[in-house]
Amino acid sequence: MQLALDSESLAYLIGGVGILVEWRAYCLPDGLAFRRWSAAGALLWAAQYLLLDAWTAGLTMASTALRTMLSGRLATGLYKHWVAAGFVALFSGLTLFSWQGPVSLLPAFAVINTTLALFYLNNRRMRVALLASSLAWISNDYIWQAWPAFVAETVAMGINLWTIRKLFANSRGNS
Repeated sequence: MQLALDSESLAYLIGGVGILVEWRAYCLPDGLAFRRWSAAGALLWAAQYLLLDAWTAGLTMASTALRTMLSGRLATGLYKHWVAAGFVALFSGLTLFSWQGPVSLLPAFAVINTTLALFYLNNRRMRVALLASSLAWISNDYIWQAWPAFVAETVAMGINLWTIRKLFANSRGNS
């Protein structure tokens, strides 16, 4: 028996795997491992969007993957600030380019907040800041009635809360 997938079915399969990979990222207490898995999930979503001919979304997700990987590699120095500022400018430009009214501020806030958290906060604080990004994505998904994304982000937020709790418990145990 041969399984034949059209490009749309393949896109949704890849997107589903991307969700699982992202959930795995949120389970990991190590900040660098989180970044690697999260970037992998973003690459899968980029592939999904590109297969669906959603070029802006695909390029945005590919940029997100690159941002996430670079944030773990540029710990100090002037380059870190330039790269972070470059991604903030990129995501601001994408927001202006694809403006659909005030609702566009939700994903803009989410990606810019996440960028700043990834580049400038330690692992626990980064994850707490990502909760605000999750709320913005969940609100955006609710407004657009993007129910699969709404569920995926809600689950990711729950996993993140669980991991944050573990990180705070471990820090108290080590004190």
